[in-house]
Amino acid sequence: MYYPILKAKRHELNTLYDLASILPATKYRPVIEPVNAKYKQLIATIDQLHNNSVSPLVIINPSQGHFAKNSSAGLFGLLQADPKSANKFVPCIKVKDAADSAALSLLASYPNAAIYLESDIGAGSLSVLNSASCVLLNQQKVDESIVDKLHNVVVYSDSFAKKKRNADYTAKSFYSGLHVSYKKKTNVSGFGDFTIMGEEYLDSGGPAFVVAIHVSYIDATAPNSMHVHHYCSTVDDKLPTNSGGKYKEALVKMFAFIAANPTVYDNTLGLGEFRASHAVMHFPGLGLVKEMSMKHHIESLCNYI
Repeated sequence: MYYPILKAKRHELNTLYDLASILPATKYRPVIEPVNAKYKQLIATIDQLHNNSVSPLVIINPSQGHFAKNSSAGLFGLLQADPKSANKFVPCIKVKDAADSAALSLLASYPNAAIYLESDIGAGSLSVLNSASCVLLNQQKVDESIVDKLHNVVVYSDSFAKKKRNADYTAKSFYSGLHVSYKKKTNVSGFGDFTIMGEEYLDSGGPAFVVAIHVSYIDATAPNSMHVHHYCSTVDDKLPTNSGGKYKEALVKMFAFIAANPTVYDNTLGLGEFRASHAVMHFPGLGLVKEMSMKHHIESLCNYI
């Protein structure tokens, strides 16, 4: 099963809301981390997912955005108090490291919760971790001997080769083979990633000197590993203006590739939205561009598995 990990921001939540009615519920389970104190859209998204037989994991002790400096103590109760989200999600507890005893102790209050490990954990915590419904971890940050002793593991990675500047992207980058390799361990039931957004939390993007469109695909010629094409603008690249013109330039490049290689990308909801944008040469805004890329990424992985 695929576990896309997203922040509870507008475009990430829109992505999950729109995909809920078209993706098979048996293929994916989103992990959502609240990052602000505005819960209306989060609750609506939980409800939409539940109406389509998906119970997302929602981190109830988030640590990013608003919650980097503010307590999240009432978050679970708030979601449970609203009939649109009550009992429609699985609480997920984020554990920073082995010293995060406060987070580990939360599992006693939420016995069916999942655990999200940000870093390594000691062998002394194995019994606590194995009481969770599942443990999400990054194999590059957790000792393999610990991983092998856990019962129900979901492995995730921060796979997107994010650049500081859009101008630095090459035409293509490797993403991951985790959607294939996760099956090698018998105690691993799923895999996850941060789509094309990355693990790092950013409140908003910087000025658009260059507009980049990121399109994920499974490369059948490279043992089914995932790669990402990056279509970047070049016009006015010294000025943070003309985002619409820059987007249209990148979009034309993208559809020139598709015209020459019509079977490389899956025919997804996100790709269909790019296609509709290209048909009328409409710039929907940079947030929606990322949203379309996220939709395409998630659906492409669900199609593969």
